[in-house]
Formats: sequence, C-alpha cells, structure tokens
Amino acid sequence: MDPEQIKDIFTKIYDFQKSHSNPLTKFVSSGLANYEGGKWAKHRKIINPAFNLEKLKLMLPTFHQSCDDMMSNWEALVSPKGSYELDIWPSLQNFSCDAISQTAFGSSYEEGRRIFELLKEQAELAMKVIQSLYIPGWRFLPTASN
Repeated sequence: MDPEQIKDIFTKIYDFQKSHSNPLTKFVSSGLANYEGGKWAKHRKIINPAFNLEKLKLMLPTFHQSCDDMMSNWEALVSPKGSYELDIWPSLQNFSCDAISQTAFGSSYEEGRRIFELLKEQAELAMKVIQSLYIPGWRFLPTASN
C-alpha cells in the first residue's frame, strides 16, 4: 500500500466513515477506534506524541525481547521430530500484553497478569452482549450459550 494513501486515511477524518453495523457498539465500547470526526481528531492529537518515531525506536528492544521470549516458548514445544501444532492466538495475546506492560508501565505481563485477565474477560463478555442482542435469530441458534 502506498504510504501517501495511509497518510490520507489517518488525516482526512471526514472522508472515511466507519460502518455502523451494530448500534450497541457506542454504548459498550468507546475509544479512538470508534470515534469519528472532530472527536477522533482531538483524541488522535492527544495520543499522537506517544507514537512518534523516536519513541517507537526506544520501544523496539522491549518488543524484540518479548518476541524472543515467545519464540523460545514455541521452540520448547516442538518435538524432536521437528513439528508441533500450536494455537498461536493465546501466545500473541500474551506477547501483546507483555510488550504493552513493559513499555507503558515498566513491568512484565506476569506482574500485571490479573489486570489483563480481567480486561480479557470484560472484552469477551462485551462481545457476547454485542453478538447476542443484535444478530436477528441468534438466540435460536444451537450454541453453547443458548
């Protein structure tokens, strides 16, 4: 993708509208990802200094260490035959949480694990609410929650 096109997406706030497929989203979730127009521009301006190139460069060693730790864990799981089937989603979640914990708070994910577990649980519950209330006929589908 062309860098100029990406720049346009992030700066032309009124040209790119978000889809509004679920009316519950504005009540359950708020933040930069859901804001539009002037509100989005205001919040983007507030957080923008935290993501300038020089600050991101300072975070790279932490990201690298978190990635090395994740790769070491994966390598330990591989059998002598050289293969292993792995669901990487939990590892990627832990990687993200560890990198955020280290760069934002100066502590490892292990130290703040309970907080992240509660945030994860909250996100899962919010998704259940969103899915169950606004998908017509959802309650009639044979799922574990029905």
